[in-house]
Amino acid sequence: MTRHTPKNLLLIGAFALAILTIGCGGTIDIEGDVDDAIAEEVTDNGEVEATPTPSFDGTDGEAGDVVGEEEGDYFLDEEDGAYVLEEDDTDATSPSTPDAVTFGEGDGALVPADRSGRGNNNDKEAATKVVMTFVSANIGRNYNHRGKVQSTFERIRKVIGAKKGPKLIGWQEIGEGDPCGNCEYQDLQNTFSTERRWVNKRPKGVHVPNTSRGAGSPNTRAVFASPGWARVSPTRYVTVTYYPDRNVSLINTHLIAGAWGCKSETAKRRDYWHQAWKVLKQQVAREHDRGRNVIVTGDLNRPRSANRCNPAWDPTSLHRRAQIIGGHSIDYIFAVPAAGKRFALARDKQGNVRRGSIDIGIDSHDAFWVRGKFANKAKK
Repeated sequence: MTRHTPKNLLLIGAFALAILTIGCGGTIDIEGDVDDAIAEEVTDNGEVEATPTPSFDGTDGEAGDVVGEEEGDYFLDEEDGAYVLEEDDTDATSPSTPDAVTFGEGDGALVPADRSGRGNNNDKEAATKVVMTFVSANIGRNYNHRGKVQSTFERIRKVIGAKKGPKLIGWQEIGEGDPCGNCEYQDLQNTFSTERRWVNKRPKGVHVPNTSRGAGSPNTRAVFASPGWARVSPTRYVTVTYYPDRNVSLINTHLIAGAWGCKSETAKRRDYWHQAWKVLKQQVAREHDRGRNVIVTGDLNRPRSANRCNPAWDPTSLHRRAQIIGGHSIDYIFAVPAAGKRFALARDKQGNVRRGSIDIGIDSHDAFWVRGKFANKAKK
């Protein structure tokens, strides 16, 4: 345990005061329908063991990404079998001093300033291994007033915004036949705002936008997934957002409902579902083939477990390296590590996976989050 002398405490206090004087900025670029798994150290085979998902009330305020020691991220040390606290030295979103970072040549990536004269050859690699928070959130459609949506966004922001490191959020049902209409995305932008250093990406006509903070400036595109169907389903898309600074692609989607729920015209619904599933798989493969780590979020409208309407299937058939790392029932978060990488789940001091849910209060969905990092594969 570290001991703090009075002199050390004075230095710490001065350092904290200096941090409070540093301002923050950001950029934004917007275009205009029950199982759970927790893996010990997630492998290529996907989910390992099942456990209930804990709930969080969303009352924690956003505190500049500062959390207490009890919320630290621990990872398994393979040599001694103990969980070791991750040192927070690769989060470029909150530099401790104005000159602690610089912009790399060519790609403009934010990296620690080099004072050794030897260059920063390893800094970009380190930036891709930082612990991140990944979220999938279906907002739903059944509510009576705009304030319900506003309070939902604020609750999610308070929980996720208080977590350290980069944050990636995949939304579903934004402006999708809602009583609030276009105001949903307006409220999302107002809550996850530029002033709070969030970046929102929503290609035109898409109901599955992506939001991030601390992940750098992204590139976004939308890919057609399945046709619209009057009074049944809007046109479906897959939104792909790549974050060069972190070498991670966030792929987000929402597939047609009822295909695996004994609804009317099941054959047509399943045809549309398979069309979109195929497109999703293609986009995951495309990003992975480019050497990128991939996170997939979405409401797939197909449960993990088999029932009389849902034949047994393997969700990790999404990709040969796909792993279910979060979500519940029809809501999913997958990790697809790049070649030579693995995904490691963050844990608390007791070894519990740092993952949870946030009550949305609309329809039957929760928002689901999980913390972890893409790291190098262990040497054999």
